[in-house]
Amino acid sequence: MKRIEKIARYQISRDRTQSGFSLLEVAVAIAVIGLIAAVSSMSYWGLWRELGGKSGVDAQLVSLSGSVVTFVKTNHRLPCPDRDGTGYETLDTDGKCVAGLEVGWLPYVSLGLSPPAAIHRAYYGVYRNGGTTPSADLAVNADMNNLTAAAQAPHSASYIYATGDGTTTNGVEDCSATVLNNPAFLVLLAGEDRDNDTSPLDGVNSGLPSGKCFSAPSRGIDARFDDRSLAVSFYAVMAELNK
Repeated sequence: MKRIEKIARYQISRDRTQSGFSLLEVAVAIAVIGLIAAVSSMSYWGLWRELGGKSGVDAQLVSLSGSVVTFVKTNHRLPCPDRDGTGYETLDTDGKCVAGLEVGWLPYVSLGLSPPAAIHRAYYGVYRNGGTTPSADLAVNADMNNLTAAAQAPHSASYIYATGDGTTTNGVEDCSATVLNNPAFLVLLAGEDRDNDTSPLDGVNSGLPSGKCFSAPSRGIDARFDDRSLAVSFYAVMAELNK
């Protein structure tokens, strides 16, 4: 009889071990998952909170663009994008911008800046027309002749560009149909994930850094979009170099 009771107790213990999670354990797991999701969401809009909203983000874009212009004055070219997430320009073995690399992250360290948390890094695009006439690869040479040639070239989706902002003046927001302009360079900061695609980039910017299409700087903020961008023209860079 005692042997039977012992076997029964063992069977009950084994059944409990193999029966899976209790209701309490499941509830705790769900709570933890919810907390992780909340923290991830906070990291998206944390940049906006840190910088004081839209005006603060726009001021940060101006500051970052100023660092790019300072780099041009020293190196006579625009910086190459950071495609590796190291904070440095992505260069080939000859010390030149990797061929065909137009879009990546802003190379903070190469600009003399401290890199922010990865999720708060600015996206960066540089005009690189190294083939067609007039040729102007600004990541290799951004002298006056190249800047003038780039400014006179027709707008093209072959190089970094801003699409329309949805207004009658600037056209529809459509990367496949509307090329608003080709800037010398463009810097973009993402806010929160308003379009719910698990990326802080919204709308047409979701293809970055693999694409060349950026939202227009004049694009308004709405329930599904809050990225902010700043496009700097060839003439603006020329004006800075002339100072």
